[in-house]
Amino acid sequence: IDRLGVEEDGAGWRAKVFLYCVEARCPETGWMVPLLPSLLVSKGHRVVAKLIPVPSERRYAIEIVTGASDAEMKAAEVGTVRSDGRGKDPYLVHTVGGREHRTTISTLRGDYRMPDGTTGNRLRMWELSDIKPRPDDLFQERLYCVQWMRPKPGGNARMDYEFRTVTEADLERERRVESYLEERLDEWTEKGWIPDMRIESGRETDRLLRERGWTHWRHLFNPRQLLIAGLATSARASGPGAIAVCKALNFNSRLSQWHSGTSVVNHTFYNQALNTFYNHGMRASVYNAGQLLGDFASFPLAVRTDVAALSASEFSQSCELVITDPPYGDAVNYEEILEFFIAWLRKNPPPEFAGWTWDSRRDLAIKGSDHDFKTGMIAAYRRMTEHMADNGLQLIMFTHQSGAIWSDMAGIVWASGLQVTAAWYVVTETNSALREGSYVKGTVLLVCRKRQGAARTSRSDLAFDLEDEVRRQIETLTGLNQRAKARNRDENVFEDADLQMAGYAAALRVLTHYSTIDGKDMVAEAERPRVKGQKTFVDELIGFAVDTANTLLVPHGLAAGIWDKLKGPERFYLKMLEMESRGLHTLDNCQNFAKAFRVKDFPAMMASNQANKARLKGADDFGKSEMGETAELGGTVLRAVLYALWELGRDVDADEAMAHLRLNLPDWIGDASVRERALAVADYLAAKLERMRPDEAASARVLSQAIQNQKLGG
Repeated sequence: IDRLGVEEDGAGWRAKVFLYCVEARCPETGWMVPLLPSLLVSKGHRVVAKLIPVPSERRYAIEIVTGASDAEMKAAEVGTVRSDGRGKDPYLVHTVGGREHRTTISTLRGDYRMPDGTTGNRLRMWELSDIKPRPDDLFQERLYCVQWMRPKPGGNARMDYEFRTVTEADLERERRVESYLEERLDEWTEKGWIPDMRIESGRETDRLLRERGWTHWRHLFNPRQLLIAGLATSARASGPGAIAVCKALNFNSRLSQWHSGTSVVNHTFYNQALNTFYNHGMRASVYNAGQLLGDFASFPLAVRTDVAALSASEFSQSCELVITDPPYGDAVNYEEILEFFIAWLRKNPPPEFAGWTWDSRRDLAIKGSDHDFKTGMIAAYRRMTEHMADNGLQLIMFTHQSGAIWSDMAGIVWASGLQVTAAWYVVTETNSALREGSYVKGTVLLVCRKRQGAARTSRSDLAFDLEDEVRRQIETLTGLNQRAKARNRDENVFEDADLQMAGYAAALRVLTHYSTIDGKDMVAEAERPRVKGQKTFVDELIGFAVDTANTLLVPHGLAAGIWDKLKGPERFYLKMLEMESRGLHTLDNCQNFAKAFRVKDFPAMMASNQANKARLKGADDFGKSEMGETAELGGTVLRAVLYALWELGRDVDADEAMAHLRLNLPDWIGDASVRERALAVADYLAAKLERMRPDEAASARVLSQAIQNQKLGG
C-alpha cells in the first residue's frame, strides 16, 4: 500500500477512512444527485457535507465543512434520501431553482412485479469482472470525503484528525488503485485471493441483486477494499490468518455503515443481515490493521474430540450434555450470510480446514416459521433427547421477544420429551449508540431434562402456578436492577424487553412439567398444526404468562403498593411515560402494553401514533377531554391529576386547582389511599417530565406540595 502511495497525501497525512456514496440521475431534472440519508459527517468533530450546485454540469460538488455551527449541524440531519416512516418507500429529493423534486427509489430503479410474484427492475446485472459501476449504470459510486490523520507534535502516540473535501489528487489515487487491481484481477481470482463465487438466491441474498444488481460476492467490495483484502489473503499462512481476514472483511465492505454519531465504520453484520446502504465507510489499511493483526485466544482441549457437521435429526452418539443455539423462525438467515465469508475461503482454504465442505449447507437448515419449521425442530430435539442419558441435560440458548415463537418453543420442548427445570438470564449486549431502542440485552439459557412421569393439572390450578413463577422471576431481575443502581449504575441491567422474555422462560418451567393439562395430551397439542386466525391451547397459556409479566413491570419511581391499586389505563400511561423518559418511542411497545393492561382505546391517550415517534398526550393535550365515564381514563386518579396540571399551567390558583381535584375524586375525603395515589402520581410525573415537559413538571411539583399541605376534610 505504501509503495503504491494511495493512502498518503504527500504532506505527512495518512488516510484513515474513505467515505463513498451512491449517486443517481434525477429523472425530472437530469441532475446527478448524491444519495445521502444525512449530510452529517461527524457529530463529535462537528463536520457536515454541503451540496454545492454546479448548474453547468447538472451535478453537485460536495464541500466538507469542519467546525459547523449548531444551525448547520441541524440542517445537515436532512439529506437527499428520505422516508416518511417505517416500511415507506424511500425517495430521492433535491431542489433546483426553488422547486423540490421527489422520486421514489423504486421508481428510479424501475421496479415491477414479475409473473412469479418477485420484483424485477431495470438495474444492469453486474458481471464477474466488474469492480465498480459502469458509466451508463443507474447507480454510480462517488468518493465524497476522506478522514486523514497524522501524529501530534511531541512524539507521543496521539493523533490529529481532519475530514477533507475530495480533491483531484484524491481521485487520481482512486484511479491508481483501480488500475493496479484491474491488472492483477484475473491472476488473483485464479489463486483464490479474490472470490469468484456467485450469489445464490435466498431471502437475504436476493436483496443484493434487487437493490444493486450485484451477482457475485466480490461486488460487495469496492476497489480499495478488494485491494486490501486480496493482499491480506495472499499473505495469510494459517487458520488464524484466514479468520483475521474474515474479521477484517466484516469491517470493510460496501455494506459497512458509516456512523456519524461515533465516527466509526460499523461492521457489516451489526444486525446479522445484508444491508445495502446509500453511503458506506471504508477503513484504510492502518485502521483495518486491528482486525488483520489481532491475536486470537486459544483454549486447547485436553480430551479427544470428534467434529462432525450433520443434521441434528441424524445425531447418533450417546451423550450427557447437549448445548444448542437454535434458529429463531427465519429471524436470522445464517446459512445465507455465511456465504459472505465462504466465498473468500473456499477456493484457497487454510490447511486446518482443508477437509471442510465449503458450502453453506442450506439444505440442512431448519427453515420457516410455520408448522414445517416446528416439525423440523421437534425432529431434531427429539433425536437428541433419545440419545441423551436419563440423568443428562440440554442447554438451549434462546433470544426472542415474540410470544408466538416462545409458544412454538414450548411446543418443541413438550413434543421432544423434555421439561424446563431452570432458566438463567444472561446479559450479552452492552449499551451502544448503534443499538438504540427497546432491544433485548440478553439470552435465556433454558436448562432441560427428560420429562419423567406423567404429571396432570387443570388450567385453573395452572394459572396460580404460572403467576407465582413469573412474579418470582420478574422480582428477581428487578431486584438485580435495584442493586445495580445502588452501586451508582445509571442504566438498568435488564430492560422491559428482557423482563418480558424472562417471564416467558419462567412460564416454560411451569408448563412443561405437565404432560396433561385440562385432559389434553400436551405432546399431541404441541404437534398440532396451526390454523390461521386461531390461537392454539399453547398460545393461550403463553399469552397468559406474557400478560402476567407485563402487569408486574412496575415503573421505577412508583411503589409497588401504589401500582397495585392503579387501574389498567393508568398503568399503561405511567409505564409508557417511563419508556418515553428513556427515549423509547416505539408504537410496538404501546400496543404490547395496551394489550397487557387491557386498554381498549390506547390511541385516545396518544399525541402521536407514528411507528418510531409514538408519544403520549400531556396535560395540555388532554385539556378537558377524556374526563367522562365512557373514557377509559375518566374518573381515575391519574386523569384528575392531569386535569389539575392543565389548570395550573393556565395560571389557575393552586387552591382552586385542589378544589377541582377533590371534586373530580369523590372518595378524596373518605379514602386515604386516593390521596396517597394522587400524591404518588404527582411526584412521579414531576420526576419523569423534568426533561420532556419542564413546565408540566413544575406544575406537578406545585400540586404535590399542595396535596401534602391539604388537611383532611379541608
